[in-house]
Amino acid sequence: MNILLPFDGGPAALHAVELLAGYAGDAARLAPRLLNVQPQSEDPGRTALKPAVGRLAAAGFAVQAEVQIGPVAPTILSFKPDLIVMGTRGQGALQGFALGSVALRVVHGNGPPVLLVKPDDRLPGALGKRLRVLLAMDGSPPALRAAERLAAWRGWLGELEVHLVHVQQPLTVLQAVLPPHDDVVDQWSTKEGEQATQQARELFAREKIAHRLHLTVGDPALEIRTLAEQTSSDLVALGTRGLGAAHHALIGSVALKAAALSPVPVLLVS
Repeated sequence: MNILLPFDGGPAALHAVELLAGYAGDAARLAPRLLNVQPQSEDPGRTALKPAVGRLAAAGFAVQAEVQIGPVAPTILSFKPDLIVMGTRGQGALQGFALGSVALRVVHGNGPPVLLVKPDDRLPGALGKRLRVLLAMDGSPPALRAAERLAAWRGWLGELEVHLVHVQQPLTVLQAVLPPHDDVVDQWSTKEGEQATQQARELFAREKIAHRLHLTVGDPALEIRTLAEQTSSDLVALGTRGLGAAHHALIGSVALKAAALSPVPVLLVS
């Protein structure tokens, strides 16, 4: 499993290193590669990388580390790992929720899945042996790809317990007072949620992965945060491009808001 860790020496990046350093599985399964990107000289980057290299080496990893000169996000995206693990700040100024400009560019760069780690995230206690995941499903291809990625990565993630969540929007005032239509009836039955999660549930059933479906109503990002806490999930996973706002898809700013609010690391799959 080739994992790229962009490392700038900040608290979030150090926390991302701690996530891997606490890996409870076979360290030989993972091939971490530390990357520091500098605008001009490599010397500051070599100095910045030293604590991360030492920490991962002490945890039993054979670590590659390098410094590249260039723009940060494009340089990160020029690599082709299986997964990018990177630290990012939490709440910011953009509509109250931001994840840092570099993280935003990487997430939207059509690259590999990105695992975002904030400085105050609760880290998994048994990554590599067992992992409880909250998987947000909106019926979109990226959400299904997130489910497929989890199933394919069982070998290094550990035994999975997946909580699938489908979040429905509350009725508008007009929907509440006008005669019901088929689309409203579907929304306020279990049909919409069951359809949106059907392929993922079938996948987990075939792979004999323990899973449970949660149907809830409200703001998607807030509901994801609440359910992640209630289920004591170790990781939140979601797709970054869905169907569109009219269908309450977990895309764009909604997915990023969920990532900013999550109490645990967030895996984003495009």
